[in-house]
This record gives sequence, C-alpha cells and structure tokens, in this order.
Amino acid sequence: MDLNYILIWAVAFSAGMVLVRAIRTKALAYRGWVIVNGGILVLLAAGLMLFPSLTGIVSGIAWTVFVLLPLLGSRLVWRWAMAQRYSAAWRLAMALAWLHPFEPDRHRPQLLRAMWLAQRGESEEAMRILQRLAAFGGLTGRAAAAQMYRISGRWEELVDWVNSSVGMTGLLRDVGLLLSYLRALGETGDLQRMLWVYAQCGGALEQSGHQPSRDYARMMVLAFCGRTTAVERLLSESLDWLPVTAQEFWRATAETAAGQTEKARQRLTRLLEWETDAVAQAAIARRLAFPLTVASETDIVPFLEEQTEPRPQFRWRAAHATQILIGINVVMFLLETLAGGSTDEHVLYEMGAVSATAVFNGDAWRLLAAMFLHCGWLHLVMNMLGLLLLGPFVEVTLGRLKFMAVYLFSGVASMGFVVALSWGRVVQDDLLVGASGSIMGLVGAMAIIWLRTWRVARSRLALQRLQRVALVIGLQVLFDLMTPQVSMAAHASGVVAGSLTAFLLTAVDE
Repeated sequence: MDLNYILIWAVAFSAGMVLVRAIRTKALAYRGWVIVNGGILVLLAAGLMLFPSLTGIVSGIAWTVFVLLPLLGSRLVWRWAMAQRYSAAWRLAMALAWLHPFEPDRHRPQLLRAMWLAQRGESEEAMRILQRLAAFGGLTGRAAAAQMYRISGRWEELVDWVNSSVGMTGLLRDVGLLLSYLRALGETGDLQRMLWVYAQCGGALEQSGHQPSRDYARMMVLAFCGRTTAVERLLSESLDWLPVTAQEFWRATAETAAGQTEKARQRLTRLLEWETDAVAQAAIARRLAFPLTVASETDIVPFLEEQTEPRPQFRWRAAHATQILIGINVVMFLLETLAGGSTDEHVLYEMGAVSATAVFNGDAWRLLAAMFLHCGWLHLVMNMLGLLLLGPFVEVTLGRLKFMAVYLFSGVASMGFVVALSWGRVVQDDLLVGASGSIMGLVGAMAIIWLRTWRVARSRLALQRLQRVALVIGLQVLFDLMTPQVSMAAHASGVVAGSLTAFLLTAVDE
C-alpha cells in the first residue's frame, strides 16, 4: 500500500459521493460540483490507463485545487458574511470563482461587494448592484432581493414578497433566505408565524449541516421572544464569533421583547456611538424609534430554550486525550526512526510489534505496545488523521475516561483477535503494528452514539450520520478486501470491540 493507491481510493470515493448526492437531491446548486467531480473521475479513469503509477498523485492534486479548496473557501466566505466581514468575504469569493467557475452562484462576489458598499454607507451603488443581480433570479436573485429589503429596513415588504413569490418550498431550499425571513417576521411582530416557520423548516436547518446557521436562527427566534438568558448563552458559546456590536444588538433585542425597555434603550444608545456599519446604524436607530412589542408566552419557546443548553464543542482544544494519544504515537514513531527505521522489522519487533508466537510465549504486553507503533510515515499519517477526525467527537460525547477505554480496548481486542486467528492458522503469523484497530473502534463507538441519539430523539441528522458511519464501514471492508497488505481482521474486530464498549459504557449511564 502506497500513497498513490490511497489517493486513488480517496479521490474516487469523494467524487463519487458528490455525484450520488447530486443525483438524489437533483439540486441546481450541485450542477457545478457535478461538472468538476465528473471531470476528476474522467481524469482518474484516463490516468489508470495511461500513467497508473502517478494517477493518485495527479487526481489528488486536481481534487485538492478544484474541490477541497473551493469547498473550504465557500464555508469561510459564508462564515465571514454572517460575521459581517463583507470585504474579506468578497475578495475570497472572487478568488474562488477562478477555481470553481461552474458554480451556479457565480454572481456571489458581486452580491458580497454590494453588501460591503452598503456597510460603508454607499447605499445607492449597492442598490444598483443588487437590482441588477435580482433580475437574474435563482439563488443569487433571491439573495439580492432579500438584501435590498434588509438594507432599507423594509421588513414588511420582504415578508409579503416571500409569501407571494417564494413560499415554503423555496425557503426549505435556501437557508440564507430562511434566516432573512425569520428576522423579517420577528421585526414585524408576527411571532406566531415566525415560530411556525421555524418549526416547519427546522429539518432544513439540520440538514444544512451548518451549525452557525442553525444557532443563528435559534438565537434570533429566542431574541424576538424575549428569552434573554438563552440568547446570552448562545452568544457567549456557539455564536461567540459574531462581532461584539452584533451581539449587543441582539442582547438589546431580547431585552426589548422581554419588557426591559430602559435597559435595552441604554444598550442601544451606547451601541449607536460604537457602530461603524451604516446598515447596522440604521437598524439600531429604527429599534430605538420603534421598540418591539413585549413577547407573549408560546408553547415552542421552552423547547427552544432547552436546545440552547450547553452542548459538547467538538473542537481540537477540548480533546485533551486525543492530543495526548497523537503525541504518544508521534514520539514512538520518532524513536523507531532513531532506532534504525520505522520499516525495519527487527526494530519494530524489539519495540513491541505483535507476533502470535511472542504473545503465546508470554509477551502479552505487545498487544498494547503495538498500538503505538507504525510501519512507515504514511501508515502513521493515515491513522493520526483518522484519530484527529474522530477522536474529538467521541471524547467529548462519551467523556475522557470512556473515550480512552474505547480506544485502548478496541486496539488490544483487535490485536488479540488477529493473534487468535494466527494461532488457529487462519492467517499468517506476520508482525502487526498500528492504531488502525483503535481508530475503527472509534467508528464503532460513533455508530452507537448516533444510534442512541436517533432512538431517543428520532433526529433526521442522527439518522444521516448513522448512515454515513455504515457507509464508512462498508467502504473500509471493500478497501481491505482489495488490499492484501491491510489486516481486515484487525479492522473488523476493532469496530465490534468499539461498538460493544461504547454500548456497555452508555448503558451504565442510563
């Protein structure tokens, strides 16, 4: 197994998944991605016939430049736009347009430029750009129209336009427009309609896979309903990336809706002195001139407040056990290199590689030690990448000690299972090293976590994640069958061990 072979699999899987999803959803937004990923698959097929030894490298570079970078960049553009950093978002969107020219939303840079101009107070030029973009229709046209209403504060007209020209079907397909519509309903005081739309479109927000959008929508709804504590919790945790002035505006909004009129007025007055965004200044002035009415009690708001309870933050800085494990693996790899080379079988054996003969002669310690050894830098990188992607989620969800229990037991169990097969002469008694069994154990633990979440809450998102875990396991099995150098027994037993351990540990909690 070499880098070229792994890249072929990775590129084929990634491009294939995009095409499958595009066929299933039939979404226009996927048209550009279908063209790009289809072209990469054609390049991959041609490469296998013409230059097989370099196919993975060439297709991997193409996938990185034309898929990975635009995808990561698009998320960053969206994040900057939500944080009102329109200038930076506009410039990045212009750069991405060169890498992904087939994107249906190719007018997005001009949309962001218009928002930047409006932010600077150049509203006439901004309106001219938005009017021109609105004529194109589609996602860009609707976004431009919504921004025209927002910039001028014509929330009633935005509501009428969505009701007459877009409808619920359009809102379900356009998360950005949904956010604007929810705010417009709150600004116009139609809280019952706002809550109904939020309840109906909650699935679309979940399926978007974009947590900032979900939390922002929830925060707005709670603010217009006067839930100051829940709003403060969201602003101080998952929405802490919003500008300070935007956070203050929504705190004042929640206070106004809660009947704390004087407190909100003082906050808005101070904010008006700080704010440099012309559109935000106008919104603050309108809020001072026309305060919101005090919100009445509704049935759905307590449920929304429950959803703002502190949730695990699957961030690298919170995953201390994952960091320690990666550090140990890297240190052990350096020691292998210094001892004579990470691919030297004698070095690996002396440092603890699993051999069925050695284990049966009393070297049971090898079952644990071998988990932290790797044969070659590629072996290490692949396993540590898996640990980096899976570890934080499992660690924060289960807790540090249970995460370590899953990781270590899965690794030892997978090594032990291969030793048992070697003793029964089902497989050869080859040296065995690597954290693959432990990594697959984390995959099994994720399956249990999402399965329990789906059983309790019937969450559509949990079901989607569970299906993806099942797909990963299936692809891993296929990969193992086609790659003789990889131990399928260790991977399969790791999944089983991780699933059982996570099931038992979570059952104890219940």
